[in-house]
Order: sequence, then structure tokens, then C-alpha cells
Amino acid sequence: MSRFIFSAFLCFFTQLALAQELLDRDNLHQKAADEFLSTHFFENGRGMTISPDLAVFLGGLKKPAFPSLIVDPIITKRYGFISGKKQRYMGVFEVDYKGMNLAVLGCTGCHSGKAAGRIIPGLGNKTIDPYLIGKDLLKAQGIWQNFVQQKIDEDKDYAYVHEKAMNFAKVLASEDISNLTRGLVPDSTIKTFFYKDQGVEWGPEIERTQVKVPSLWGIKEKRKNGIFADGSLSSDNYAWAFGAELFASDSGDHLRAVLPKLKHLIDDVLGNLLPPKYPYKINEALALKGKPLVENSCFRCHGEHKRDPEGFPIYKAPKLIPHHLVETDEQRLDYGNSIWVDLAEQGSVGDLIKFNHDYFGYGFFAPKLWGIWSRFPYLHNGSVPSLYHLLVPPEERPVVFDLEDAGEEYRFNRSIVGLTIYHNPVMINIKTHEAQDGHRGLYYVEREEHSNKGHYFSFMDDFTEDDRMAIIEYLKTL
Repeated sequence: MSRFIFSAFLCFFTQLALAQELLDRDNLHQKAADEFLSTHFFENGRGMTISPDLAVFLGGLKKPAFPSLIVDPIITKRYGFISGKKQRYMGVFEVDYKGMNLAVLGCTGCHSGKAAGRIIPGLGNKTIDPYLIGKDLLKAQGIWQNFVQQKIDEDKDYAYVHEKAMNFAKVLASEDISNLTRGLVPDSTIKTFFYKDQGVEWGPEIERTQVKVPSLWGIKEKRKNGIFADGSLSSDNYAWAFGAELFASDSGDHLRAVLPKLKHLIDDVLGNLLPPKYPYKINEALALKGKPLVENSCFRCHGEHKRDPEGFPIYKAPKLIPHHLVETDEQRLDYGNSIWVDLAEQGSVGDLIKFNHDYFGYGFFAPKLWGIWSRFPYLHNGSVPSLYHLLVPPEERPVVFDLEDAGEEYRFNRSIVGLTIYHNPVMINIKTHEAQDGHRGLYYVEREEHSNKGHYFSFMDDFTEDDRMAIIEYLKTL
């Protein structure tokens, strides 16, 4: 009898310890999410900011009791910022610095987004438009300068921040190197720092290298193999994660000053983020049918996806897949113009910014598929609107699709897992012409670096329609 009681107590305390461990893991995630959403790297007048005091003139950044019918739609609809539960705009912070009121942009302006109407820390923002932000800021700050010129002339701190804000806007607004479609961000803007650092003029020879904003859960492990979609940026240190801030502040000293905070963010904060669970009911029987199909096809490149005893994902570094196998848009791999690489290696942060030269032009990471349901549109350039369209030949994929309100619930198609698309031929024709005229809210695969080719393999020819739906259902479980 005593042995039975002992076993019962042991079982009870084991279950209690397991429940506590589950609670601790979820708490770590929530703590990480809260810290990430409140993180920015403005320091000593350096960072991504707009001209001093301009934010007050535009209506301020405090969360209002009632949304502004003029300002809020412009900020959220035109520029793609997300309205947060606590912040007026996610990733935008109000900072007081030496008597100046500053609007400071943090990581989560781009690196937290929405899917199916849910705000997800670490998900790429599907609607952000750096070019429009820069274009309008350049105009607004130019007008603002007329009103504050005396302060610029008399206050060196004010002049310093204003100058950095103007350069930030100027680079974003460059039609030669900025993004052509909302939801994409141009790596080219980061390259301008290395020209500025060495006193070299930059021009349109810098490739745009537009990519969609990647998700950040699992980046702690990914970093070990390299950074960005092609792995060309070395994982020897953490500095590459500072790219956007670097060109905004034009200061290598800024990077050195915040490097410990950057390391903490990647290892201790982002390292604890969990991928979002699929928010709707999953057909378990269909998912079970899809499991071996995924394991015998998708996992060939994307690798195993195992969970720990408590059911949490075990992260592994992704594999780099040669381009001749994946055959997606290759312009991101073009290192023909190596001027910026040479400048980076010889410049003031050359000891912190390093490259994997062997990876130049090689291929793309096959990212881990945790939370894949939320990461549409797909591929490194965001050219495929749904999981379903990744499983059909490229010629059957949409040529044009809409990115307006891409993260809202009404835009989420649960069946194909991704964006709702146009089916009416007349509407497709109308939207194609609008895209050809430069409509930034429409993704058009004929634009530079927007090709939706590739990521289709011979074994996919054997998939039936039922197979595709089963694969999609299983992918919802990751």
C-alpha cells in the first residue's frame, strides 16, 4: 500500500513539474515578446529617427483615447505600420533627448507583423513600405527645416539629429535603390553606409536586393550558419543584425556602443520566441496523411522538425541549398558589384562586419518551417501568395496579387494558407495594368527581383490535389 501511495505521489509531482516547465517556457516567450516590442537602439543621438519635434507637430505618438481619423489611416495604410495594443504604432517610440522630442523607429516596425488578424512578435511586417516612408519624410522634414532653421544653426545637438534624420529619409527615398513593392525591404540601403564610411559616392550601381522581412524565431540557431537569405554575411559576430540602424546613424561607434544589447536581443530575447500556433481548427486525419508526404519531400531540404518532450520546437540551423536546385529569383545572389564588399571589409567596422565569401552566388537557406502558416507571401522575395501555390508549377502561380491589409483576417485564406487572390480574369487584367503602372500595393512578378519561378521539384509532379491539401494541413501543425 505504501509503495502505491509513493508511486501516486511521484506521478503527481512529476506532472506538476512538467506543468510548471510548460508554464515557464510560455512565460519566457511572453517576456521575450514584451521586451522585443519595446526595444530600440537609439543611443546618444544616433539611430533611426525623424527630425526633432516633428512628431509632436504630426500628432504625437501617445496612444490616443480615440484614433485619429486623419493621421492614423495615413500611418497604417500608406506606410504599413501596425497599430499596437499599447503603442500607437508598433516599433515607433517617443524619446526625449536633450530637450528634443524624437520619434524613434525600433526593430518591430518591420520585424513584427500580423497574420490572420493576429499581431505576432518576430513575424515580418507584410505591409511596411520603406520607400514611401522615406519619400514623405524627406518632404516633411524639408518643410520642417524652414521653421526650425534657427535652432539648427544655434544648437549643434539639434543639427546633428536633424542631419541624420535627413540622410535616413534620403536613402530610403532613393528610386535607384529602394524597394518597388510594399512588404519588401531593400538591403541596398545598408550598403550605403560602407560608401559613406569611406567617403565614396554611392549611386544606382548598388543592387536593390529587395527581400521580404524574415521571421525571427529561430534566428539564434540560424545565425551560426550565416545571416540573410543567402548566408553570405558571416555569423562570426552579431553586427549584421544592426544593418538598418547602421545606415540610419552613419556611425560605426553606434554599433560598438550597442553591441552587448544586440547580442542580448538575439540570444536571450529572440532566442526565447516561439513560433505562432495555427489559430484555427486543424483536420487531424488529413494532417496525419500529409505528415509522411512532408517528411519525404519538404524535409529533404528544410531538415527535421522535432519537438522536445514538452512539445516545443527544437531549433536547428538551416541548410544552404545550391541555386541550381531551388532556381528561385537569383538577383539577390549577384555579387558582381563588389565595391561595397571591399569598402565594408576595409572600413571602420571591418573587424565586426564579415562575409562568407564561399557563399557568394551559391544559393539560399531552406528555412525551418516552424510557424510557416503565418509567413506568407513565400520565398525570400515574397513572390508566392500561399502554401498551395508553392506546390504547383510556377506558370500556375498568380502573376499579380494584392498586399493591402495583408495581415488582416479577411485577407487570410485558410484553405490555401496565405493571401486571398484574384480569380476573375477581368479583375486580373485590370490589376496587372495597375501593377505595370507602378501600384506599390500590388505584387507583380515581372518587376525587378520579383520573379516567382523556382521552388518546384520533379517529385511534385506526382502530387495529387488531395496530396497538396494534406501537405498544407500538416504544415499548419508546425
